[in-house]
Amino acid sequence: MVKTRLRAKAGMGVAAVLMTAAMGVAAAPPAAAAPADCPREYVCVWNNDTASGKPTWKSKGNLYDLRSEKGVTIVNNGVRQPGADHIWYNLTATPENGGNFKGCLHYPNDTNMVTFEGPVTLHSARWGREC
Repeated sequence: MVKTRLRAKAGMGVAAVLMTAAMGVAAAPPAAAAPADCPREYVCVWNNDTASGKPTWKSKGNLYDLRSEKGVTIVNNGVRQPGADHIWYNLTATPENGGNFKGCLHYPNDTNMVTFEGPVTLHSARWGREC
């Protein structure tokens, strides 16, 4: 069973959501927010699947060959730069957690965070073109 999860932090409480639904107003989906400890223009990786604490690895450049027994959270906190503002990741999880994954993260105000549970090897997190 794949235990990969995309997490987007929402800024609305349950009451606000219920009130919006009761009024019949369509709410736009919340923007994915990078955790506060990831500096602007960086890709950050946490050695856990909750983005708790400070990022274990962060860089304005690419990241390679990172290993975690507790899962990882990857955040693209980059800025708009056509052709080089998305993070392309390639990782291997245990077979029971889905095996190999490749994907792409946008910069903030779009989906910019992904988490993986269990033992993980992040082969690369590279800046690149549009997803």
